[in-house]
Amino acid sequence: MPDNVARIIAGASAAFTASSMAISYATYHRVRPQLKVKATFGVVMTIKPEGDMVSPSLTIQVHNHGQTAVSLVRAHVQFRDSYYKLLRKRLSGGGHSSQTWLPQLPDGATKDIGPFGGVRWFVRLTGNDVKILERGATHIRVGVELASGIAVYGRWHRKPSWLPSSRSLGGVDGQLSFDDPDSEAAT
Repeated sequence: MPDNVARIIAGASAAFTASSMAISYATYHRVRPQLKVKATFGVVMTIKPEGDMVSPSLTIQVHNHGQTAVSLVRAHVQFRDSYYKLLRKRLSGGGHSSQTWLPQLPDGATKDIGPFGGVRWFVRLTGNDVKILERGATHIRVGVELASGIAVYGRWHRKPSWLPSSRSLGGVDGQLSFDDPDSEAAT
């Protein structure tokens, strides 16, 4: 008889512990960070007396819809081909490759997001950045990496086709000047 009482008490204790764990998990699930990442490409126009300068930019918006503050480490930009091109590569024996680019965030960019808060980063794209975008695949998505190592990504969308070329923004490859090299050798 005393053995049965101990078993009943141990079973009740196990049931109470399991229900406590379930309640703790449900509470964490409710208050965990819930991030939404959105990226848009745009154009920044700088008006100077020498002439107007147009440069492309990337705007990254991160909103925390949860009750827990988060700390961000860096932003990622991933590229992939369309589903038709991916299927064609797989059927022809080619592998699936996705490329990643880490944009340079502005100095002093806020990387801590409080509960129900958000941040917006404006990244001005240089000629080398646009060259990376030109070499990337047809679809793009932007994500952020948290201090815990978890990466959160936005949705896939088409790479903008209206971005200027890297040569027009001062990319490093190609002809850099129209000077005649023979005229320098003659002087």
